[in-house]
Amino acid sequence: MKLSIIVPVYKVRRHLQRCIESILQQTYTDYELILVDDGSPDSCGAICDRYAQECDKVRVIHKKNGGLSSARNAGIAAARGEYITFVDGDDAVASGTYYYNMNILRANPDIDILEYPIISHYESPKSKVISFKPEKISGNENIFKDWIRREGYEHCFACNKIYRADMFMFVRYPEGEVFEDTLITPILFSSSENVYYSDCGFYYYYDNEGSISNHHSFNSYFFLFRNLATLYEKCAAIPELKQHSNRILLRCIDNLVDLRRCSDCDKKGIAEANALVSKHGITLSTLYNMELDIKQKIKYTVFAIFGSRIHSFLLATVHKKLT
Repeated sequence: MKLSIIVPVYKVRRHLQRCIESILQQTYTDYELILVDDGSPDSCGAICDRYAQECDKVRVIHKKNGGLSSARNAGIAAARGEYITFVDGDDAVASGTYYYNMNILRANPDIDILEYPIISHYESPKSKVISFKPEKISGNENIFKDWIRREGYEHCFACNKIYRADMFMFVRYPEGEVFEDTLITPILFSSSENVYYSDCGFYYYYDNEGSISNHHSFNSYFFLFRNLATLYEKCAAIPELKQHSNRILLRCIDNLVDLRRCSDCDKKGIAEANALVSKHGITLSTLYNMELDIKQKIKYTVFAIFGSRIHSFLLATVHKKLT
């Protein structure tokens, strides 16, 4: 068994068949499909069982609801393949994706992670293609620095990657949290010896109503903010990445504004978030020398002059008055 495909399933009844069929129709055949029913209250469990009865490649795990990380971890524990990949139950994979990319891995058995193209917000006005030139990067320090330089934190998705299974020997997704990819993906890349960026295939990331990314929950955005702040601290300590760490800092500041905009925002949480970045800043000269458009430079000028607290308060206030 070469590849274990893990699909967490929860309240995706309308999209699950599309997801499963996109996998079963792949021309690559040396795989197992693990459907993890995370206590879904709809008919998802029954749909999973039907596919398991019809196809011997499909296995189903029924478990108590524990969230996306818990479902992924259950799939990882049950996986038998040499490689692991993830597909969310409301997404899909383009035809031929696994055939071409597993051939790359067969020809390069030292690769720990292969990342392939993804279309985020597929079939929506916000649709965006993230693709790569074929390239192999070696050495974990080089891999992490390269990942930062190519702004990998902007596409931290777990799902458009194929991992050597032993990458998860000591790594699991944090249960009880969301935006878990922004924490675990940097860890996996920085512990890899060889990473390959592929131009083959596509992962279709659908912008479905009800997904975490479509809801401004304070707790969910705090996890995202905290993970970015942690990544910033790591990059800022590496001299060669100082310029790139400034970009991550600005992303943190954007997320701080998002936190203030949340309907369930609380003062204690904002104070905790501010404490993570208030000691960091950026000079006007550094800001104006960054490759940003004029609107972005104007927006971040308040941060450069007055710091994160005033910047986030002003921008969140202005946004609330305009909406």
